[in-house]
Amino acid sequence: MTDAGSTPRARTRARRVRLTAGSTLLVIGAVFAAAVLVALFEAARRPLGWALVASVLAWLLSWVIGLLDRWIPRGIAIAIAAVGFGILLSGAWVGVSATIQSEVGQLRTDLPRAARDLEQRYEAVAEFRLSARAEAFVTSLHDRFGTRAQVAEAAGTVPTYLVIGILMLFLVGYGPRYISAGLGQISDPVKRESAAAILDRASRTGRAYLLVALAQVIVVTAICSLVFYLLDLPAPFVLGLLVGSLGAIPYLGILIGGLAPLIAAATNPNRTVYLVLTVLLVGLQLVEALVVRRRVDRHTLRVGPAVALIGAIIGYGLYGLGGAIYGAAALVFLWALLQAMPDRSAGAPAPPPPPVDDPPTDDLPAEDPPAAATGPASAAPDAGRVRTLEISP
Repeated sequence: MTDAGSTPRARTRARRVRLTAGSTLLVIGAVFAAAVLVALFEAARRPLGWALVASVLAWLLSWVIGLLDRWIPRGIAIAIAAVGFGILLSGAWVGVSATIQSEVGQLRTDLPRAARDLEQRYEAVAEFRLSARAEAFVTSLHDRFGTRAQVAEAAGTVPTYLVIGILMLFLVGYGPRYISAGLGQISDPVKRESAAAILDRASRTGRAYLLVALAQVIVVTAICSLVFYLLDLPAPFVLGLLVGSLGAIPYLGILIGGLAPLIAAATNPNRTVYLVLTVLLVGLQLVEALVVRRRVDRHTLRVGPAVALIGAIIGYGLYGLGGAIYGAAALVFLWALLQAMPDRSAGAPAPPPPPVDDPPTDDLPAEDPPAAATGPASAAPDAGRVRTLEISP
């Protein structure tokens, strides 16, 4: 019964969730499987890291092997590329480590002192606790590249590099066969050719992007190190390497890396140093964003700053500084793989065009029927047109 003038209430049905034995076991099994996967990843984190490094190096080295393979047999090309890469990497690592080791001690003293000087001048910098952050940064550099760290790490890195080198050679020699065997498992020839084309395009564009990024890091590091040395900044190579490495982040990496040399120059009484640093960093960032980035996006792959940052953060959280480099490279390949996939929406039927109203017949000029029109077949359309004009209001 309802009162007069009131609307009757809609009858609602209460829904109840009932857990069956099967659904309960499914949830328990999913939680158990997730825990097992996490435990397996924690136990195999080092071998997985080795596999990631070897895969990225083999992927980048395949470009050089492909060039040499045009003139010499593939086995000799692999041997020459592997030996040359090992010599180049070892020499670069020895030189860079020695330079960083000699400059980290000076930077450990000068950078926190410059940060404290800025905190005394500006209240916002003091609230940001810049000196504490600078101290933590240089301490991490000292722990990673100091003399004691280099001696302690030397004994453990040789077997690691040996394992990574052997795994890289294995992937260079047999990786294409594994990929071909995996593609051969696709029975549909159209899908198999499409998957092969996607992998080939992703590999070419992603590898080209990483090689250009590596060249950019080397050029920016060299330019910044030379300018910082001429400006008499502490640890010029370390600061230049920081700017060059972070410069691989598109559109804003050079400016982020340039904060460290700007802080280091705080104790310099010559204000011209700040002006030169600002012009240098802003100029390099503009060249990267307006010149280099446009050509890279056009010829290789368009990668935003989020892809590089996410890959570097995940890799750093798992494996440290080296993991940040290879994590970003792996995420670039995944991004290239997504970009290489065809757009499925392109094959969808186009929607019908919107209906267009007939224009008013008042605005149509009256035309005389053509004089050459004779006969019933040609008179019918003219008659219809004249009749339409006659009945329009």
